[in-house]
Amino acid sequence: MGADEPEFDRGVTLFEQVREYLEWYPTADVDALVVGGGVQGLVLLDELVGRGYAAALVSNRPLGAGQTFDWPGVLAKGYLNPDRGRRAAVDERWLPFAEDARVPVEGGEWYVASTDYPYRHLTDQWDEAGYEYDERGVEGLHDVYREGTVFAKGSGEHVAAVDEYVIDREALVRTLAADHAERIVVGDVIDAAFAGADSAGQPALERLTVETRRGLTLRVDPDYLVAATGTGTHRFVDSLVGGESFREAGGDADAVRSSLAPVTYRNQLVLAVRGPAEHLPAVGAYLPHKGMTVVPRRHRHREANYVTWYVTNDTAAEDVDPEDTTDEAMGTLDPEKVEVGYNKLFELVPAVKERAAGEADLSFYAYATLQQRVDDEAVPHAEPLGGLENVGVALPSCAAGVWRATDDALGYVAEAVDPSGPADGVPTGGDPPYGQLADDRPGARWLDWKALGVRYPRVQNRPDAVER
Repeated sequence: MGADEPEFDRGVTLFEQVREYLEWYPTADVDALVVGGGVQGLVLLDELVGRGYAAALVSNRPLGAGQTFDWPGVLAKGYLNPDRGRRAAVDERWLPFAEDARVPVEGGEWYVASTDYPYRHLTDQWDEAGYEYDERGVEGLHDVYREGTVFAKGSGEHVAAVDEYVIDREALVRTLAADHAERIVVGDVIDAAFAGADSAGQPALERLTVETRRGLTLRVDPDYLVAATGTGTHRFVDSLVGGESFREAGGDADAVRSSLAPVTYRNQLVLAVRGPAEHLPAVGAYLPHKGMTVVPRRHRHREANYVTWYVTNDTAAEDVDPEDTTDEAMGTLDPEKVEVGYNKLFELVPAVKERAAGEADLSFYAYATLQQRVDDEAVPHAEPLGGLENVGVALPSCAAGVWRATDDALGYVAEAVDPSGPADGVPTGGDPPYGQLADDRPGARWLDWKALGVRYPRVQNRPDAVER
């Protein structure tokens, strides 16, 4: 007879078990409730508390799990889509914040390498929006990018060194959550209660019921709710307005859903390459005429200095219906696109292929993620939802958009609610779990050079590979 399964310690006290059994559920009365445990939600929580609001955060996933840990970490200033506000958000908000909070940020070598189009158009926009760049000849480009087909087609060869930064995503999430752990609850929203429609015909959210990860039930009574739910936004809003309470309160679900019309999503393929720093240089690149971006991350692996490249290609991105989105930002991986993507990378940067086929310890991993956008652009969207009295959204679309979305959300919350003083914590809050980077999760299967050809046989990594 097998041994009994060990009982999982959920950290629940006897008092909490009795209270749960008797359905004496604790209630948190807050000025503002943030839903969503990514960077946007955590920044907004931090700012609300700093302004004196009794605020809390609910996340149905470990903190950072989703877009935050699928994103390569680049604080993109918008060199490919120049915008003065986006540049300022990085230079004037993100960099000072990271310095004050002691969150590691790395600059290093970054280049824009392009043919005449779109380079000549970009430099005019850079000058107008105050972007820093240093024009160089092709000889000024790092040699890892000089041996391939970067300039094989098209007229003109242009290289500019640019200022771009990569932030430590894990340190960022932990730093943002550190001072607010007792205000954070991780669990599923299982019910929403609404008060009847006001004179304008808009119901008000009165209460959310949350089943926490420890199996406890918490009721939250917010004066205002801000959904910083990223790729889970449509599903979360549907869960609010699809219930009986909303209908009984006279709500118009179509009016609420229509206010999310600008919010779009896309499926993005990410190709990761990992190797020792001496074999894979930490050099970032924008290749706009090829639609490709390479974001490098320095880190420790096997007690040595390693670099991971995150390679994306705009041509591999596809629109996703809101009904097909997921809270964890999990996309759909198309093996054929993986093969095409690696083939293109090896043509553009053959040094990666040559070093992997030689003695270098290079490995490969591909994943697909969902990205929240606004009208398919990387611009923020933070507005009250139509058809609801006290619910809004804060959706950044990109790292630079976090601060504008935060400012806009703080504005509409301030118009509706006066701060009553920061809450020390909420019942059942504290000790939140954290997610993992997409390429560090247990299911991430890194492939060596030989295994890459077995898993993706059309990748051009050996003489008998199938050509495309």
